[in-house]
Amino acid sequence: MTTIICGKCKQEMREIELEQYEFERGIVLDNVRAMRCPQGHVTFTEEQALNMEQRTEDIKKHAFGFVRSVSKSARSLVIRIPADLAKHLDITENSKIEMIPLGKKKFMVKVK
Repeated sequence: MTTIICGKCKQEMREIELEQYEFERGIVLDNVRAMRCPQGHVTFTEEQALNMEQRTEDIKKHAFGFVRSVSKSARSLVIRIPADLAKHLDITENSKIEMIPLGKKKFMVKVK
């Protein structure tokens, strides 16, 4: 790989892996290759950017959304997971999920 110099601090950049990166609004990619200088500035090579673009397009192609009503079971609120989505995410009756608040109007569900 050729040497890449940071346009802001003029120091040599090294390839790293970002745990998560939001390439396009609302679509967070995991394990993204990037370039970072010692000052922490991040940029992407053309190859890295094309890879993120392809991954984002793949997510869009396979994305599907559902609107569901919230119901009540005992003292808890329940959201039913459609069968197609459960199959796609490999969620079964005994699966564990993590719910992470993303502000007042959003949350993320992560299958464990």
